[in-house]
Amino acid sequence: MIGLGSYGTGREVARVLAARGAEVTVSDIKPPQELGDEIAALSDTGVRVQAGDAAYRGIEGADLIVPSPGVPLDIPPLLRARELGIEVVSEVEVAYWIAPCPIIAVTGTKGKSTTTTLIGEILRDEGRKVAVGGNIGRPLIALADRATADEVLVAEVSSFQLDATDEFRPKVAVLLNLFPDHLDRHSSMAEYRTAKAKLFANQRPEDAAVINRDNPEAWALRALTRAALVPFSLSEALPEGADLAGGQLRALGQAVCPVESVRLRGRHNLANALAALAAAQAGGASLAKAADTLARFEGLEHRLELAAVADGVSYVNDSQATTPDAAVVALEAFAEHVVLIAGGRPKVHDFSVLAQTIAKRGADLVVMGEAAEEIAAAARAAGVGVIERAADLSEAVARAQRHARAGDVVLLSPACASFDQFADYEARGAAFKTLVAGL
Repeated sequence: MIGLGSYGTGREVARVLAARGAEVTVSDIKPPQELGDEIAALSDTGVRVQAGDAAYRGIEGADLIVPSPGVPLDIPPLLRARELGIEVVSEVEVAYWIAPCPIIAVTGTKGKSTTTTLIGEILRDEGRKVAVGGNIGRPLIALADRATADEVLVAEVSSFQLDATDEFRPKVAVLLNLFPDHLDRHSSMAEYRTAKAKLFANQRPEDAAVINRDNPEAWALRALTRAALVPFSLSEALPEGADLAGGQLRALGQAVCPVESVRLRGRHNLANALAALAAAQAGGASLAKAADTLARFEGLEHRLELAAVADGVSYVNDSQATTPDAAVVALEAFAEHVVLIAGGRPKVHDFSVLAQTIAKRGADLVVMGEAAEEIAAAARAAGVGVIERAADLSEAVARAQRHARAGDVVLLSPACASFDQFADYEARGAAFKTLVAGL
């Protein structure tokens, strides 16, 4: 196992494989003092930990290497291992090997966590035994290790996880969309697309592939699966999939619920809801209680989350929007006047469409972080009227507050990663919620 980390993937892989009789060594380049809690958690498992300068020693003698999702596949130890013919696979691949039950796997650039959780809720409300995890919550291997044959595993899977799969075969594969993302890790959009397409590589005709008909990049990958195609669309009637028609969310041509009863906000979340309906139905759900599920499901933290209302202004935390495309979707979810807070460490460097959307919506803009000037320059070129520069999130909130009036929305949708000022987008969102709670 390479990479112990703080999200539990390395620990769970090591624990599960050791319990099944494997001789497990975990390598991590961090010094031991930074991994104290993770090392302590493995103290009774028989797993050996090599940290700091000791990492990767003896890797040439391994039979199987499982890198954590955050570990690039092109680091020298992994390249050397592959040259030696050692099998290198991701945690979700190993989870598939041991899972005794079907897996519904969800991927895409945006909407994965919301859709994965919603699928689980729909199935659970119908009385199915369900475990939800993967790239959210508990690692898939931990769920697979404890699953029973009558269970369904619903997992969010990332391009990093899919990139190192060989046999992974979800019973239901869901592709929500494809936009430029993670190009700091993948060398090109083509490489990113290839990683996502591995979701379908091993499917068979008795499986299902749920794909967004409205997203050209995603829809083009339908040719790569042998599974039964189940499209979903907000713009086309699809009697063989899930669609929006006559003000109703439908599955297989049958009305499930009216649009206005869906609790989630934004048109993109209607698409996520359709994907969830299609996937749940393909996984055996009748959808008899799906209307009730959609009427109560509020979404997830850091995703268009109403953080506070102060002086009639709604403060919305959309910290998970780490690309310009995601920020555009967030802006379009509101009819109200918006003061947008954006910026951070850029994943991509083209902010032109975001800037044009800001201008079209007549939104005000507060920029911060490493990408501040890039975003501001694009906004000036697009004709955005109000552009403010802030040194950090605290100042950004203060500046946004001065521009907002009762009935407005102050929206944190950064269009960038958080790593210039925060550990991750959750920490950034938490900081925003703390700041606005005190207004």
